[in-house]
Amino acid sequence: MFSTICGPLTKAGLYRYLWEREQLTTARSFLEFGLSLDVDREDEVCNPAVRLLGHIALDMAQPKAALEAYNETLAARLKLISPGNPAIADVYDSIACALTEMGDTVQAFDILNKAISIHKAVDPSRMARTDAILAMTHLRSGFADQALDAITDCWRLQNMTEDQLEKSRYPKHSGDIILLSRIRYAQGDWDSALELASKSITIRKGILGAKGPRVADSMYHVSKMLAEQEKVASAIKLLKEIIEMSQGLIEMKGHLARALWTLAGFETEIGIWMRYNGFRKRLATHRTGLKAERPRT
Repeated sequence: MFSTICGPLTKAGLYRYLWEREQLTTARSFLEFGLSLDVDREDEVCNPAVRLLGHIALDMAQPKAALEAYNETLAARLKLISPGNPAIADVYDSIACALTEMGDTVQAFDILNKAISIHKAVDPSRMARTDAILAMTHLRSGFADQALDAITDCWRLQNMTEDQLEKSRYPKHSGDIILLSRIRYAQGDWDSALELASKSITIRKGILGAKGPRVADSMYHVSKMLAEQEKVASAIKLLKEIIEMSQGLIEMKGHLARALWTLAGFETEIGIWMRYNGFRKRLATHRTGLKAERPRT
């Protein structure tokens, strides 16, 4: 029964549903229930469902859970198809994405090189997603220029230009827009970066509604940019909005934790600054008193 229902949904409808409506908790519960039945998780129908659990985990800001699902997917696929098959490269891409989100860029680059080798040997035109994840990994490693080269290659394979992307309102392009924003910011183009990141919020809210993981993700990146420009009050306001929209939503736990952690850091810094500023004022007052009391010579 699971194979009959889940096969078509995994390949088409369910992922589209997740992307557009972000009913992540419901989708995960459905998949986990199906996979708990007397089924072979490694067969060609159930194996994509396991990978889909990884995608859901990434959307929920749970990269470790995503990595577990992707590694299980890879192990199963290697039993079914050749290690040089592009379907293996697709899973390598997913693994690298999870590793990058976890901060393990060294291992992510190793995995991406495996994917690139497969694509170059079979069909280089299929590696747009690999290039996109390579751009993320370069950026996470602090190599903004290399990140821009990689994401540009991704767009070229899709017959798109940077200008076309910036003007796009297609929901799937919002991820590229926020990535380009982060790259621009790392290159020092702060105004353009903030404009693009803010645009991604508008696009995602227009498609997905005012709440959800992707909206929260865009808001978080804008808050970080604002804070680094010393607009801490505006950054805190955005973080508090993320916290408010995350209340009671299981799929938002990861985003809630990230916002709370960052907010705590900001408020700690503000508290230190306020104490420091208070000490300065007390010192200034003390010095004024000393000058007033200083005997004339």
